[in-house]
Amino acid sequence: MNLPGRTVLRLALAVGFAAGQGYAICVVDSSVFGTPIQTDPVTWTYNFSVINGCAFVNQPFMTDFYIPYFSDADIANIMVPPPDSTSTTSTITWTATIEPTNDLFNLGAGVIDFQVTATPQFQPLPGVSAPGVGYYGVSGFSFTSSFAPVEGPWAMLQYLGPGYTTTTTLFGDPSIPGSPETIAALQGVQSPEPGTLALVGLLLCAVPVFRKRFSQ
Repeated sequence: MNLPGRTVLRLALAVGFAAGQGYAICVVDSSVFGTPIQTDPVTWTYNFSVINGCAFVNQPFMTDFYIPYFSDADIANIMVPPPDSTSTTSTITWTATIEPTNDLFNLGAGVIDFQVTATPQFQPLPGVSAPGVGYYGVSGFSFTSSFAPVEGPWAMLQYLGPGYTTTTTLFGDPSIPGSPETIAALQGVQSPEPGTLALVGLLLCAVPVFRKRFSQ
């Protein structure tokens, strides 16, 4: 997203989050945002806000978002927003579960699974009950760690219309605690193998040849 787009999105988030825990807001992108704060010399507090985006046709329904969980990251004091009963149809509830064997990000680590439920479930179409929530955004997720932040991944699970039986997983990059295992895993993902680098070099060398051939 370009800078003007990010600015508009953050302004919309600021207005929406100021209005309460749950709100109806139409921001195109689904995303997770957070600005870690060092609360004392040995503690960082990580705060997250989540928006599900919007679509005027077949709005996706969000059920989970995930943050990597490394056992050495000293994560504690996990908090979720309180139940939200402002909807006229459902009560929205968040839970947080540490899943140490769920290697969703292929980092050799687990996840913290923040899951939302609506009771009773929403009905985006007559006769269809969709898990999760649709036009929705919320703040109030947090945890503490003794490690300063690094850029790491998040993921969001959505059910897709019109039938709401298929899912998609979106990925992004908020700040997460930079423990030794975290940094080692992220560097392993970001650094190509020597064989991969050699292949990339060969392809780059071949580009002028292909350009010349196709220009003839």
